[in-house]
Amino acid sequence: MGKRVAIVGDGVSGLASIRSCLEEGLEPTCFEKSDDIGGLWKFSDHAEEGRASIYQSVFTNSSKEMMCFPDFPYPDDFPNFMHNSKLQEYITAFSKEKKLLKYIQFKTLVSGINKRPDFSVTGQWDVTIERDGKKESVVFDAVLICSGHHVYPNLPKESFPGLKLFKGKCFHSREYKEPGIFKGKRVLVIGLGNSGCDIATEFSHTAEQVIISSRSGSWVMSRVWDDGYPWDMVFVTRFESFLKNNLPTATSDW
Repeated sequence: MGKRVAIVGDGVSGLASIRSCLEEGLEPTCFEKSDDIGGLWKFSDHAEEGRASIYQSVFTNSSKEMMCFPDFPYPDDFPNFMHNSKLQEYITAFSKEKKLLKYIQFKTLVSGINKRPDFSVTGQWDVTIERDGKKESVVFDAVLICSGHHVYPNLPKESFPGLKLFKGKCFHSREYKEPGIFKGKRVLVIGLGNSGCDIATEFSHTAEQVIISSRSGSWVMSRVWDDGYPWDMVFVTRFESFLKNNLPTATSDW
């Protein structure tokens, strides 16, 4: 019998981990606290505690040519940059094709992971799971954490003196779902990352005024480059990575 592996989360990384374990002759068990696969890409119309949250209009900023599983390309009629619903469709198709669903326990929360008393000899872990109001401890030989890093927002309200006196709404992009609530309002978007640019663009069609605040400059690049090629197919290369890894940061940034 192969060693038993616990996998926490069934998003893209969790599904890839299940498959890799099977290829290596291991016995994976994936625990997912929601009722479906997809992780970050599973859209919900409200932010859920302990889960990543995306807004309704999210498109990928990586092209399908650069982010597919090696032996499972996207259908030809899928766009280069996909709406989250298309990516969820792809993830679902991949899971069914590779027969991964039978290794996933849905609506199961992992609430604790601890080394067993004989860990120095066995290398085993006690994994505490909660399901249907009951707790259970299960022994595994290894644990893979695939729960993502977009769950807990950074909202430094203490950095904005007087914010408590502000009569408007103040919230993190994690809670944002669609632009209708800002119709006719003046909106300040703090941050010039992917989410900030996406959301500010959406607001611009409905809000009275939109201002983006950024503490540094930035290059704003189109997803589509010369001759219709996706930007990442042009710029994400082994040569570019070699330069970035071997040159001083100031030089590679220049």
